Amino acid sequence: MRPNHMKRIVRNTLATITGVVAVSALAAVPAEAQTVSGGSCGAGYYQQDAYPLGDSQGATGAGVIFLYYNSSTGKNCAILRRDANFLVSDGMDISIDSSSGGTDVDGQRAYTTYAGPVYVSARGACVRITAHITGAWKNSAYLPKTHSENTGWVHCG
Repeated sequence: MRPNHMKRIVRNTLATITGVVAVSALAAVPAEAQTVSGGSCGAGYYQQDAYPLGDSQGATGAGVIFLYYNSSTGKNCAILRRDANFLVSDGMDISIDSSSGGTDVDGQRAYTTYAGPVYVSARGACVRITAHITGAWKNSAYLPKTHSENTGWVHCG
């Protein structure tokens, strides 16, 4: 066997083994750990719910509001992400309120991909999330429109 051919076989075998080990490691992660926000809210936050924002022309509406909770701190976190097919023209914003009195707002209307995170302490209380996004669907003849959502009081306790 030629030396170059042997090197290629060894390289391909190592690449295959590395891929199998990586996939096996992902499969071994507990289901709960896979719902972590991926760093958007920080360590220890787990997704509680998701709320579509706006019309349903896209898979998720114009965007999706994600609600996360950290049981060790009693804090809730919310993030607004736009749908990949929705073009934001006049920004997006999000706020979160606690029925016990706290609030946090991320009102930077310059955002075009996501807004937040916003945090509120709400152990033993309810939270309400309000979000806005303005834009239009790709390949659409529609003029830009503002989509607004208020979840009402949710995740009480």
